[in-house]
Amino acid sequence: MSNYLFNGIYAEHIKQLIALKRNLGYKYITEESILYNFDLFTIMHNVTTPTITQEVADAWMAKRKHEAASTQKGKITPFMQLAFYMCDIGLSNYIPRVPRIKIDYFVPYIYTPDEIQSIFTSCDKLLLKSLKKDSIIIFLPALFRLLYGSGLRVTEAITLLDKDVNLDDNYLIVRDTKNKTDRMMPISKSLSNVLKKYRIYREKLPVKIDKEYFFLSLAGKKCANHNLIYTWFRVILNKAGIAHEGNHHGPRIHDIRHTFSVHALMQMDKNGSDLYCSLSVLSNYLGHSSIASTNSYVRLCNEMYPELIKTVELENLNIFPLLKNDETD
Repeated sequence: MSNYLFNGIYAEHIKQLIALKRNLGYKYITEESILYNFDLFTIMHNVTTPTITQEVADAWMAKRKHEAASTQKGKITPFMQLAFYMCDIGLSNYIPRVPRIKIDYFVPYIYTPDEIQSIFTSCDKLLLKSLKKDSIIIFLPALFRLLYGSGLRVTEAITLLDKDVNLDDNYLIVRDTKNKTDRMMPISKSLSNVLKKYRIYREKLPVKIDKEYFFLSLAGKKCANHNLIYTWFRVILNKAGIAHEGNHHGPRIHDIRHTFSVHALMQMDKNGSDLYCSLSVLSNYLGHSSIASTNSYVRLCNEMYPELIKTVELENLNIFPLLKNDETD
């Protein structure tokens, strides 16, 4: 059963391809999500030709601004499968030549516990140089503690609905995630207490507030410009004494998610849990579409903290294939 409604010019062919793949035994979950984005793309660009043209193919396969090479490559594969499928059922499609895409294997920055504490301290000491009623400074201390305490993606955190932040029972409901699914996430009592304090201060804002979203600016509205968070993050890193290399080399906000994952595995190991048995738990908690994405954190643990898995035979690290695509959103 699909979670998507396809309405573009190729909607029927997309649904037929997905059904075919699943009948053959493929889960086809990530591919379905990509084809859904392609369907939206055709609607947005008013594509009306019944077959795939060169113009449509070139526009879809082109690299977007700030798009990682791995993301570009990932969106092309299901599209090519659709194009070939439509040819197989008798439609005269344009079949593009797959471009050569060089993928740089990115190694995330893992913050030390001291660096994480410095980030929190810097957040708590932030000051506005001038009065800005739409400033997001009010929620930054709570936001960064939430990112580290839960491993949420920053977009997931910013779009949390107020009704989905259940602090009495210590859990969140995260909706419409990267993999187009919802998930329920338990959080620690200490993190709940931090979010409760933020909510108290938020309710004291002398303006009419938007009751729909959890994180609000001083104007009582949701954060409409995510770039403001990244701008503040540079300030926070500078105050925390953490060098920023620039040119996409980080440290990045998304590396807090990677840090949470590595530190969570370290804690589970300290508690006596088998690292590989813990993977499925962490994978579900993070909202990964497959356990292979989470397996990369075990490799990071092995490189950074070899004492953690010294009892695991090295060949066991190859139970899952080596990741070539880093999750960057």
